[in-house]
Amino acid sequence: MVKKLLFSLLILFSCTIVAQTKKTRKMLSEIKEQWTLDDSGNVTYQKILELPELSKDIIYPRSLNFFSYNLENEPLSLTEDRELGMLLVKGVFDRVHSTGVFLDYTHIHCLNLIRIDVKDEKARILVTLSAYEIESGNVGEDDLPLISSSKVNQEFPINPSGRNKTMMGKAFYKSHMRAISLMDKISNALENGNTSPSLEDRDW
Repeated sequence: MVKKLLFSLLILFSCTIVAQTKKTRKMLSEIKEQWTLDDSGNVTYQKILELPELSKDIIYPRSLNFFSYNLENEPLSLTEDRELGMLLVKGVFDRVHSTGVFLDYTHIHCLNLIRIDVKDEKARILVTLSAYEIESGNVGEDDLPLISSSKVNQEFPINPSGRNKTMMGKAFYKSHMRAISLMDKISNALENGNTSPSLEDRDW
């Protein structure tokens, strides 16, 4: 009886894994053409904005203020060069994917680099997915979670031979969606301000 039960559980577990793998591959196929690799092999997104009638002196403060108004987490670091019109921010997409089996859990965070270049009437946004931070532990234990890290380009699907294809595939898909959402939010902030055009009008 016990052997039959264990065999049934094994079959159920195997079917679930196969179904999840198919679902993950379908998710990834939907975004296949939406990301590119830069010269260093990192996943990078680029968006160029035309901002007619907006000077660099208006666009640059908007880009800087974005990180105070809109980021879900505090930037890990921020480097700015007002003269060159460049901002470089190291950030993190917190818990892009979480999974658990009984009391064991895994949270995956995605470290990213955000660069904004501005000049009169124009801006360029670059978002790079640099590394995963993988946090593993057990909710029933008082020990601190184990933390490991790996480059995004070393994991599936960037590396077709990467391990844990379902888990890392979902982590990449969700990181991708967060990157696209972030670029849209930055675009809106540069075009319209971080509050509203009327509130940020200089003639107040």
